Amino acid sequence: MLWLVLAPLVGWSGLAQALTGDVDVGESLANQYCVACHGPGGVGLGPIPSLAGMQAQSFQETMKLLRSGKRESPTMGQLSAEMTDQQFADLAAYFSGLEPVTDPLEQQRLHHVSAAACQWCHEDIYRQWAGSMHAKSTALRDPIHEMMYRQEVGDPREEGQLHQRSQRYPVCLQCHAPNAAKDGSTKLDAMAAYSEGVNCVACHQISGYKGVRGEGGALRLGLQAYETSSVLQGPMGYPFDKVRAFEGPDDAGNPHVDKLDAFGQRVSATLPMQGNPGMLRGNDLCLGCHHLRPNPQGVPLCATGDEFDASGAQVTCQSCHMPIADGVAHHGMPGGHDVAQLARAVQLTVDVEPIESGVRANVVMQNQLPHKMPTGAPFRNVQVKVTALDANGKVLWENYTDDPQKEAPDAYLFYQLADDEGNPAMPPVATQVGVDSRLAPHERRVLTYEIPVKPAVVRAEMFYNLVFKGMKPRVMEYTDDETLLEPKRMAFFEAHVTP
Repeated sequence: MLWLVLAPLVGWSGLAQALTGDVDVGESLANQYCVACHGPGGVGLGPIPSLAGMQAQSFQETMKLLRSGKRESPTMGQLSAEMTDQQFADLAAYFSGLEPVTDPLEQQRLHHVSAAACQWCHEDIYRQWAGSMHAKSTALRDPIHEMMYRQEVGDPREEGQLHQRSQRYPVCLQCHAPNAAKDGSTKLDAMAAYSEGVNCVACHQISGYKGVRGEGGALRLGLQAYETSSVLQGPMGYPFDKVRAFEGPDDAGNPHVDKLDAFGQRVSATLPMQGNPGMLRGNDLCLGCHHLRPNPQGVPLCATGDEFDASGAQVTCQSCHMPIADGVAHHGMPGGHDVAQLARAVQLTVDVEPIESGVRANVVMQNQLPHKMPTGAPFRNVQVKVTALDANGKVLWENYTDDPQKEAPDAYLFYQLADDEGNPAMPPVATQVGVDSRLAPHERRVLTYEIPVKPAVVRAEMFYNLVFKGMKPRVMEYTDDETLLEPKRMAFFEAHVTP
């Protein structure tokens, strides 16, 4: 329930017929509809005001105004449209019986603020974030991570879970659920700020970067690599002397700026924001989670930061993953789950020349990225499919039919971890790197095939997979989305052969 701003009880007309509210029913409704934005017990979240202690009649009348559209709020209008007067009365009975909160921020720390608190002013950015993998980073929403989490830790809805082998707090939560990690909690459904994974405040509380390597070489990953603040951090901030005028009891103005009250006195911003462009506009903002992640044996599972350093590139992560759209940095932060982003990663071309037995095809892949392709999770892989076709589209030849790793190893770009004997091993138990055939940063690689037919067209395609083929049945136990693990065609090129 978003931004329920309630005016004082002044001049309300009497209710035609008073309804008696049920406190227990109201509490159940509040936990279902209101807690994400107004917080547990209605204490308020950031700029969203507290409902605790609201007068019952004022609450009910405001809900009716929202339902009728006389008070505008897209979110509240839609939510209240499906509710009855009796439900309004039940909610009013519950909230009016709670102890009022004079200052919600005294009851709530910054990292407990839900992303829903930001939605009112930043609707487009919120919508972009809500569709991103940052919003789906926890084991509650990402079936790939859930499979690994349940295997290595346990139930993401239970408190007190430990990494099974190390018997320590799960380090994966430092990146995948940083707000929960800050409290040492493993019950990710305990509050919205936990289940939202990498939400608004998860990034905008970061004030400094300490690096992932501490003294003596000890690793500090995710949230541990950062310094955090109790004040929001932004790419610009606001001038110190900027003060907004009093806008009445329904004041819904900028919560990051000081305001004047009804008596002309300056009142501190509800959620003050400091300018910190060095952090918010630089790579350090990302590297705590995306630089380096070894398994317990010290084998790197992902090392995007090291790959970036080796490339010598001077671009920022944000320049690709948070491009400017309509004057604002896009918060969808696309990566391997996004086909459009993948399509920008590699230039794929094919050069064909005739030979006595058929044609020679040079398939050229130019990595556009300042890190490896694919990068990140060690089970991501790319298959390069090359097909020779006649003028009617009939397949005359192909570099593999089913398993590129066996049939055309040079056409399979992957990172395989291994055990002591060199056999393939899952990331948590691997003791060494087995194979790394991925494209290096900015690498130009040519695959040459002597095709023993006379085709009309030679087609090259690159298909991106989020996990290895053998992992797919296990991941699908945690999702109904049959399209999630389908190969994504990220590049395509056809060369026409001159007769």
